[in-house]
Amino acid sequence: MKLKVIMTYAVMFPGILFYTKAFAMDDLYLCGVTKEINTKTAMVIVDVASQSCRGLRTFRLPVAKGGAAFNVDERRCFFIDSNSCQAGHIQTITKTATE
Repeated sequence: MKLKVIMTYAVMFPGILFYTKAFAMDDLYLCGVTKEINTKTAMVIVDVASQSCRGLRTFRLPVAKGGAAFNVDERRCFFIDSNSCQAGHIQTITKTATE
């Protein structure tokens, strides 16, 4: 009986860890200076200073917020909907943050 319980836990525990890891996704935290805001297309161009995504990048603004949280030539920190930054791909800003 004891061996059966131990074997059950030995098989279940790694499966539970793998399952929770597979669905965990972190948002990437970036900081930079806003260069341009287009409220019609809900896009913002930011000169990102964060090491993981350095350079001029275009991001999609959250629909509910519009461009209200961003001002031109202002340093801003924000989270994007991905855990990596890919060149040529437009990520969506999920929320803004204070430094």
